[in-house]
Amino acid sequence: MSFLSYSTTFKGVVDIFMHDPKGYLPFTQLMASIMDTDSELARAEREMLALYVSARNACHYCVGSHKAVLCALDVDPALIAAAEKGQSKHSKMQAVLDFGGKLTQAPGAVDESDIAALRQVGWSDQAIEDVIKVVSLFSFLNRLVDGMGVKGSADGFVQAGRMIAEHGYGPVVQMVQGKAI
Repeated sequence: MSFLSYSTTFKGVVDIFMHDPKGYLPFTQLMASIMDTDSELARAEREMLALYVSARNACHYCVGSHKAVLCALDVDPALIAAAEKGQSKHSKMQAVLDFGGKLTQAPGAVDESDIAALRQVGWSDQAIEDVIKVVSLFSFLNRLVDGMGVKGSADGFVQAGRMIAEHGYGPVVQMVQGKAI
């Protein structure tokens, strides 16, 4: 059950966006830009980072959502479970998860040595910025969903996960844009 009087029927984050489409349209465009544009970080890697950030923030809705996207992208369930715990067998992805966890939990403690650790395993400065954007994006979304009390459902996660895996985040922008006009 959602916390706000007008959100009792909200089943997911799209319902939040559709409640105030003009207000959320720029955010949904930013979300699609961060998650759908080309990057050294593969789509699945960005989703794994989003999953880990959401797990660190204890946002059950977003954890369920990102697991569903990763399943729809045919990522091995063992890799999904590991990413949720901040673990990867690949040193480059492990560095991303380590940094993402620190930026999520202790952003003021991030320093040059954290960036150097990402560079040391081969990430470019643009990829590091992409990591920062993903962490920032989902930290906001976690707080938005949890603040409104939206819980979601397994069926809703599967449906949204399939849509995002197949089409990216663009359809969310199109839905919000259509109602904002």
